[in-house]
Amino acid sequence: MNKEIMRIFDKYWPKTSIVEQMKARAQIYGGRLPPTDVREGLAIIDACSAQYEQPGLYTSLIYTMDEGMHSIGWWKNPDYARCYHLSLSFWYPDLTVAPKDEKATAEWVELFYHPNARWVWAEPPFSAPGKRKNVWHYRLFVDEHWQPILPKGEVYSTLKTEHGWLSWSELQDKLKRKGQAEVEGIR
Repeated sequence: MNKEIMRIFDKYWPKTSIVEQMKARAQIYGGRLPPTDVREGLAIIDACSAQYEQPGLYTSLIYTMDEGMHSIGWWKNPDYARCYHLSLSFWYPDLTVAPKDEKATAEWVELFYHPNARWVWAEPPFSAPGKRKNVWHYRLFVDEHWQPILPKGEVYSTLKTEHGWLSWSELQDKLKRKGQAEVEGIR
């Protein structure tokens, strides 16, 4: 398990150097919520996190290499199986959540993903903790060799989905029905 801690950068650090360091420290994250080993998942997130402090505004950054998004049931289209994933949120010095800074976001996305920034998929906060912290997600999808791609089709399209594949929610529903049927069969 990686025991690295989050890096804190101040305004004197060139943003290009921050991006280089974060890319070098990026680790593969399997996308499970919660991960199979919660401590391992948190250690990966911590190792891939940084904070950029400038007067009046802090930026929290997490940069991971995500894989398994199709195999664990997040997205139906296998083109969306892996990606480089940048998560951004903004804070005031008193640690209250700040609104999304559009200018800073555009700059970070361009720095992390140039020359493929135009292919980045932006996603608003999803989870309850993400909504509380206003964490936005920016993903650049890649092939099995971690080379950028522009996925074909919608994330939820089943045109390329293998027979019998179930999304996470479909699998949970099936397990719930199976458990319910077993309980009803006992009566």
